[in-house]
Amino acid sequence: MSQNLPELGHGDTIVGMIKENLVFLREFLLEFKTTGACFPTSRWAAQALIAPLREAQRAPKKILELGPGTGSVTTPMLREMREGDTLTICEINPRFMKMLKDRLELNSDYQRHRDRVFFFEGPAQELPLGTRYDMIVCALPFVNFDLDTVQAIFQRLREISSPETLMTYYEYIGMRTFNGALAPADRAERVKEVNEYLKSSGSLNYLARERVWLNLLPVNIYTVKPSAA
Repeated sequence: MSQNLPELGHGDTIVGMIKENLVFLREFLLEFKTTGACFPTSRWAAQALIAPLREAQRAPKKILELGPGTGSVTTPMLREMREGDTLTICEINPRFMKMLKDRLELNSDYQRHRDRVFFFEGPAQELPLGTRYDMIVCALPFVNFDLDTVQAIFQRLREISSPETLMTYYEYIGMRTFNGALAPADRAERVKEVNEYLKSSGSLNYLARERVWLNLLPVNIYTVKPSAA
């Protein structure tokens, strides 16, 4: 089966894509606990993550992106933003944040919306209170975190969500099986604790799942409702 290659544009080049992949791989090796992927999200996975923004008739949304990395989901999200939408970008890694800001300066969609785009450099559990987001696009590697961190993140998500807030996030296909069977004992136990917390706490109310094979590695994209405070 033939596959269409991603279109280039908005400042992207082949050299730029290679550089982005190398930066991502370096940060994955240096900051494994906060970088959940070896390579940027593919265009196909990105489109699945931002699907709620493509609704034909929708009200303006307050959007939160958690863990944008170098912007592989941010840039298509900016293309889908409409008048009245706002976007808050939360990234803990300062090198990713710098690269993302540099990339967005060359992006015409960012220039169109820049007065409604805000940046927060720090952990998700320290996001300022006061805003209730309508949509959260999440790339945080929950299985890399200890249970206390995951609990703190979801406590903050509950505080900044409403009953109608939608969140999309991804998980590598087969990763739970891998962690259970092949990961070192301490990691396997930590992952088990996190998974049990997510199941038992009611922190995620699952609405839909989409499987995306065209990604390194293939992923499940979940649409959920975080429990609201």
